Amino acid sequence: MKDTSAAGRYARALFIVTERREETARALEDVKAMGEMIRPGTRVGALLVTPQVLLSDKRKALLAALEGKALRSVTLFVDLLLRKKRLAEFEAIVHEFEALVEKQQGIRRAQVVSAIPLMGAELDRLHTKLEEVTGSRIRLASDVDPSLIGGALVRIGDRVIDRTVRSLLHAIEDQLSEAVV
Repeated sequence: MKDTSAAGRYARALFIVTERREETARALEDVKAMGEMIRPGTRVGALLVTPQVLLSDKRKALLAALEGKALRSVTLFVDLLLRKKRLAEFEAIVHEFEALVEKQQGIRRAQVVSAIPLMGAELDRLHTKLEEVTGSRIRLASDVDPSLIGGALVRIGDRVIDRTVRSLLHAIEDQLSEAVV
């Protein structure tokens, strides 16, 4: 499991700054767009990680490229990450920042894992039911795990709803092994 404690601290710091300036929603858009721009494999991403370019030159290029295109707080934040050699954690920081923004907006994240891909109507029905049961707005993500055999597993925070065929078969197996004949 990846350690995200540093990413969480940086995300909280950015959240506090943008909340004080009342620009959190815009900052989220900017850092997401920035993530696309500086991810590994892009020209900008390659420039920022190359040891042949001086840090001062990287900072100048970054500040010039972002001038007027991103919030000043986001630009300074990315500059801080560059100086502290934390750009490799940018994706995790954005993920943590997005979670903080969603929490502030009353949105909860849910993950559904099923044996086969869920179709649009099934996902919509599940999404509606989860919002109804939790009383919160839900951002639903889905994954596929064929080893589940059938059914689905839903995670909302620390709550798990397991209605998979695999877990039902394990429960039956446990009952049969405990039965006295």
